[in-house]
Parts: sequence; structure tokens; C-alpha cells
Amino acid sequence: MAKQKTILFLCTGNYYRSRFAEILFISVAAKMGLPWRVSSRGLALERGVNNVGPMAAVAIKALEAMGIRDRERCARLPAQVTVDDLEQADVIVALKHAEHLPLLQERYPAFAGKVEFWHVDDAPESLGLIEGEIMDLMARLLGGGKMREGTSQEIEQSSRPIKEPAKKTITLKVGRETAGRRGKGVTTVFDVPLNEDGLLELAAKLKQRCGTGGTVKDGRIEIQGDQRERVVAELEKLGYKVKRVGG
Repeated sequence: MAKQKTILFLCTGNYYRSRFAEILFISVAAKMGLPWRVSSRGLALERGVNNVGPMAAVAIKALEAMGIRDRERCARLPAQVTVDDLEQADVIVALKHAEHLPLLQERYPAFAGKVEFWHVDDAPESLGLIEGEIMDLMARLLGGGKMREGTSQEIEQSSRPIKEPAKKTITLKVGRETAGRRGKGVTTVFDVPLNEDGLLELAAKLKQRCGTGGTVKDGRIEIQGDQRERVVAELEKLGYKVKRVGG
């Protein structure tokens, strides 16, 4: 029998993505006879002001379409993650890197380096991606592998994570540049704690929200036009601390 593990899925409101992942993982593990403990929690429940009911109806319907019915877990209310939840988990998965890393760094910095991050948007079409990620995670768990590159926790680690000193909160800076651009300024976002893929993903989201073009250059994001107010608002929605610089 496989060694018992505790798996914790995280998203922002514990209403949609993490709940779907939790229930689907439990179903797969049960079919394989794996006695693993699985749960899900939210990093910022206060942001789910528009969530109606205990769990997203679209997620419940998607599970039912797969032949999975779990009334008890679907009926519970969203739950805020606690330090105890994080300490007791052998494997922690956050569903969206760009969205959840800043929240972890701000609220639970000692665990930010112990989490495996996926790239699942808060959208119905992402449920198929969650299913694929779960099957990949299951294979790695059974194979005694490690967390994906960029995380420090080994899947076979059974001891609780050691608390690290709290890290300084990272603040993104938003400004505007017009010099050398023939009057066509750009809104800049810099000091972003993401790799190249993360920057491109965040830039794409900001361009979509602002309805304009943009690029990633020299480790920073440039959005066409004076979009500072909208960019700041969108970054704060994603959980970032933001500071406006310049005029």
C-alpha cells in the first residue's frame, strides 16, 4: 500500500478551482485504493464577494458529468487556509501561479517556497486542465518523484515544513514613460517577482483588461497608453501590493 500522504489544494476563494481539484483527486485516489487525506482551502475568502452558495454550480455539474457525486464536500462552505493546514500537508498545490504566489508571499511567506504552482485560470474551460494536472500529480506521487522545478518540497517528505523567517512583502511599482516615444506613452510595471513565463502571462492579462497592446521588455511589463489606474486596480485584484511612482 502506498504511504499515506496529506494533499492540500489552494485557490483564492475555495469556491471553484480548488474544490473541483479536491473532489476529483479524492475520487481518483479512492478508485486506486489510496488512503490519502485530501482537502482544499482559500487564501483570501474576502475576495469572493460574488460567490453564491457553498461551491460553484458549474464545478459541481462538471463533476457530475464525470460520474462524481460528493454531496457532503460540495455542500460545505468555503474555508480559509490556516497555518495548521499548511504545516500538516505533505503536498501543497496552488492552482494559479500569478494569482496565488503574491498572496502566499504576503500572508504565509514561510510556505511560499513549499508550494507547487499550476497555471489554471478561474474559468469553466480550465476544468479539463485541472484533470490533466491531477493525473500528472498522481503519477509523480506514486512514483516517489519530487515537486516540480521551482519548489523545494519533495513529495516523499513526511515531516512538517520548517518555518522560515518571514520575508519582506514585495511591492510592484507602476509608472508611466513618454521619453523617446513620440508622445505615445506607456504604463510600466516593474519589480515583479516572476520569471519570464510569469511576466508574459501577467502582461497578457493586463493587456486584455486594458483593451490595448503591450510587451515584456528587460524584466518589466509595458502597457500602451496611460493605463495606470486600471493596471493598479487589476494588480490589486490579483493580490499584489502596488506603489505608483513618477508623475
